[in-house]
Amino acid sequence: MAEGLSGEDKDRVMMIDGRVLKPEDRIHDLVDILDTVSGFREEDPGERREGPKIIYDLVDVVERKPRMALVDTGLHDEIMKRAQEIAEKVAREIIPDIAERVIREEIEKLKKGV
Repeated sequence: MAEGLSGEDKDRVMMIDGRVLKPEDRIHDLVDILDTVSGFREEDPGERREGPKIIYDLVDVVERKPRMALVDTGLHDEIMKRAQEIAEKVAREIIPDIAERVIREEIEKLKKGV
């Protein structure tokens, strides 16, 4: 961008919008006082306007802590998938033993009742 310049000139290059500023480019000083734009009235700094009846304090909104932590939905889905796998594993290991015990007890009851 500032190729071809050397020494002191290279340090004095001004860039604007990603290009070197040219002598014909206009530079506006933003310190000039502009005339009042029509439609806006000048106000005395001491004058107070009637404002809204309800004023919200933004500090309350910023300081309010969320009730629930924000969790990535991908993480939630992964947790649910893992919980389902664990529940199925437990069911496969425990339910057959329980079912076998219940069936044996029912068979014993039937044998005693005959």
